[in-house]
Amino acid sequence: MFPLPILQVTMIEVNLQSMDSRHAVPYHLAFMKNTILRALNNIYTLARELQYDDPRLEAFLQYISGTCDILVLHIHEDERLFRAPVIAEIALEKVLSDGCVQDMRKVIRGAEDLKSLAQQYKKSPCNYSGDEIIEYLSFGNEFAARSWAQIHSINVRRLEDAYSEAEMRLGLQEVIDAFVCQSDAAFLVPFIHSHHDRTMSTSWPSISPEGRMTVACLAKTYARSWELAPYDISTGKRRGSRETQIKMHLNSRHIYQHIDTR
Repeated sequence: MFPLPILQVTMIEVNLQSMDSRHAVPYHLAFMKNTILRALNNIYTLARELQYDDPRLEAFLQYISGTCDILVLHIHEDERLFRAPVIAEIALEKVLSDGCVQDMRKVIRGAEDLKSLAQQYKKSPCNYSGDEIIEYLSFGNEFAARSWAQIHSINVRRLEDAYSEAEMRLGLQEVIDAFVCQSDAAFLVPFIHSHHDRTMSTSWPSISPEGRMTVACLAKTYARSWELAPYDISTGKRRGSRETQIKMHLNSRHIYQHIDTR
């Protein structure tokens, strides 16, 4: 059911980059998943508004394709983070519960089908159907539910027992670098900045003043698509109506109290 619930992160006042990397894992995952959830909600809203002759349609179809690419790659890199021994040669899956690796095969197929549909419409705009786009978005509910389950499977106490802070930081950076290298940076970087709620965190994603200038340059490639995004890339100001949110407190105390530590 749309709109999909956003994973609400109650952020403590600390720079995410200086936080103990083992405590930062659920934050990094939640923030990235939230950008995708917001994009899916945005696609749903726009699909109900746009008609085949709308001048924004081409940009919208590109936005759909790019979002699907990011979603699929995010799932693959998520799985690699938890299943591959990228951190101290011990897979996170062996340290955490089975819930840290969710079965996202249906989500991947759904995203690939949606991208294929968008590409068909790009070739034949007169055949565009917003209702069909919405129908193809049905995988979003499973992605939201499984994202919630995955985040709540992460027990930072177990991470502390299994890895050093330095090991976790290096492993996380390796996965992030692989994700970026396999992406279209001209789409990925502006996508993150136009779908992240800065009221949840101003330290994610990590970026320097010089980096902000790079974002502005990259945003020019798909500029019309970012006009449709929920947040202004430069200011971070929210566009449109308030999103549906689910409170998900990720401070350490909550994790210790509500996630099984056995």
